[in-house]
Amino acid sequence: MKTATHTVCRLVAGGLLLCLGLAHAVEDGSASRMTWEEERDKDELEKRERVMGERFARDNDAAYARSLMAAATRERETNARLMPGAKAGDLTLGEVWSNLGPSRMRSGPMDSGRVSAIVTHPDNSSIVYVASAGGGVWRSLDAGASWKAMTDTLGSLGTGALAMDANLPNRLYLGLGDPRKTGFLSGVSTSLGTAPGLGVLKSTDGGVTWGSPVLLGESSSIRKIVVSPNNSNLVLVGTDRGLYRSTNAGASYQLQPLDGGDGKPEVWSIAWAGSNRFTVSTRASNGGSGKIWHSSEQAADWTPAAGIPANFGRISLASAPSSPNVQYALTYHLTNALTHIYKTTDGGQDWSSLNIDQESYVNHAEPVRKLLGTQEKYNQMVVVNPTTPNIAYFGGQLRLARTGDGGATFSIVNSTSTDAVNYVHPDFHAAAYDASNRLYVGNDGGVFRSDNAGQTWTPRNQGLITHLVYGIASSVDDLGEILVALQDNGIFQSSDTGTNYSRMAGGDGFWALLSQNDARKLIVATNGGTYQSDDGGLTGGELAFTGIPNGAASFIDQSPAVASGETLYAASGGKIYRSTNFGKQWQAVAANGLVGSVRWVRAGRNSGVLVAIVSSSPGQIWFTLDNGAHWTQAATPANADGSFIDAAVGDDNQFYVISDGYRNDKSRIWTSNDPASGWFPGAWGGLPTGVRVNALKADPVRNGTIYVGTDLGMYRSINKGLSFSRLGAGLPLVSVADIWVAGDGSQLRAGTYGRGVWSMGLAN
Repeated sequence: MKTATHTVCRLVAGGLLLCLGLAHAVEDGSASRMTWEEERDKDELEKRERVMGERFARDNDAAYARSLMAAATRERETNARLMPGAKAGDLTLGEVWSNLGPSRMRSGPMDSGRVSAIVTHPDNSSIVYVASAGGGVWRSLDAGASWKAMTDTLGSLGTGALAMDANLPNRLYLGLGDPRKTGFLSGVSTSLGTAPGLGVLKSTDGGVTWGSPVLLGESSSIRKIVVSPNNSNLVLVGTDRGLYRSTNAGASYQLQPLDGGDGKPEVWSIAWAGSNRFTVSTRASNGGSGKIWHSSEQAADWTPAAGIPANFGRISLASAPSSPNVQYALTYHLTNALTHIYKTTDGGQDWSSLNIDQESYVNHAEPVRKLLGTQEKYNQMVVVNPTTPNIAYFGGQLRLARTGDGGATFSIVNSTSTDAVNYVHPDFHAAAYDASNRLYVGNDGGVFRSDNAGQTWTPRNQGLITHLVYGIASSVDDLGEILVALQDNGIFQSSDTGTNYSRMAGGDGFWALLSQNDARKLIVATNGGTYQSDDGGLTGGELAFTGIPNGAASFIDQSPAVASGETLYAASGGKIYRSTNFGKQWQAVAANGLVGSVRWVRAGRNSGVLVAIVSSSPGQIWFTLDNGAHWTQAATPANADGSFIDAAVGDDNQFYVISDGYRNDKSRIWTSNDPASGWFPGAWGGLPTGVRVNALKADPVRNGTIYVGTDLGMYRSINKGLSFSRLGAGLPLVSVADIWVAGDGSQLRAGTYGRGVWSMGLAN
């Protein structure tokens, strides 16, 4: 979630044009330094979601979580033979999904998707578990050299917490719901923040199987789980709506009254304080100051800690396993967002500031108070060495800091340069030591390990396919060419059908396009800008959008009506523009009769057919059959839930449109051969009810066939939406963010929010 806007491009190994955000360039000395205030203002503008145009807030609530999990249960029963692990021989058509990674880099470090938690075995340093923001839980039996997905059919792969019972290491507790709830438009899909959580699940066999979720009141994400080292029955869970305690090993939980009011503050952090006592950090659910609380024995009662001022935000805690009375707290000032670190030596009752206000790193001329950067609410991490309480690590936006003297001094132990031996991806969220005293950290780029106190780091991401995909692109000119736009991993490029990838751009990748005549021609969009190249990234630069008045576009669609794929349509400033030379020049599309500001536009299979959406909730649908010479407002689809988010028009001029709703008494998909006269609701036979649809594509050669990406995978209709069936075997129950279909109908590819890229050959 780095928020650099200015981008520096340079040639890297293999000739790829690598575009990195300014925050990285500043550190490496390749761009002029910005003041702290300028950097903060720049990044705050990014946070206001201006790059991708209008973006809708997803309905991250417990109601949708219940609906999603119920639908997942039905899917596991109805389509058991299509779940991950199914055999190709069990299928009539033999349509089986293959994963295309990203799993391995051609050169340089491998980054993966955002990590929520890391758990290590107390006695066996080979066993490591990772909970990812959108890809579920993964297990390694060789210290991160390889990984196996453990929750692909769970239903919600958005996770916020994972804990192990140190006395019974096969007993795991998983908290669902990505607390950071990020998401950008993928094509025209709505914000794909991962699904909210539905309580806590328990495994007693090392994650091979999981019990049913235990609901925790009104919570929609789990932030932290801790099992008492001295009492396996005592489990504490921090949620977005309060602190919960179990005294029966997770069979049931009770809300713990904290913070006055309704007693349901946000709980981000829990630390063991010795015996069966704990400390927790809270923040009022409507914002306000963060607080620290310390408990009595068995966590039965809670008392506010002393020494923490009332003007701090989110607080992250960690205790020293060898001396749990020693704890550290990482936080920030609500007014100026500067970082503060506090310490206690009495188990969390009294805290003292380490006074880092004027302190700089001993190995870098930068104030420690800038550790959290401009994303102080998003990236926080603290971990204490298991045998030495004076050694602790603090992770923020770009920096990973270490103290070896209890907080008297700090040093930086990472670099954001991918060429450095101490490269670690920015945006820190999790950390854990293993039984061999090796340190793992988790961030927006996956998992990294140091065996020497942070002097060098090794990515442990090969095979950890948890990437949060926003968009994908391929080309019939060369099916081996793949571009993947990723949350905080920029743009990845493969020339060998996903066997190896290279990093083409950094920051947040939004979408990508490839010419269908010449796979060397590409356009990629990141939070640093939109870039084009005609030679596979060997050369290129920022796309000028010549002909568009403000020199930018909030959305671009690749017309399926032109075989070359080089005719594009863009929405910018509420108007529609067309390019016939792959984005180099643009001309305004006539708007005769079209009323309102266009939010996005889709091109149909036939030349001149366009669909435009104006406004939202649900919005107005307009269409033209002659490239804008005449626009007609379509009838409004009845009983719409949410906003219209995607459309498709088949070769037979059959129109399709979807919305982002999920409620069972509403419609989410419609079809029409005459949109001016009305729409027919698509049937939900075979399509999971109560689940959002995110993306839509019409088959280029099979009239009446459409593909729909949902929060539980991919579905197909071969009768114009009258009925659907789950498509192919082996695809996890995961949110599909984007769809690519080859122009000859031979290949289908899906970009998922948490499980990377998938592909399948389509049967004749």
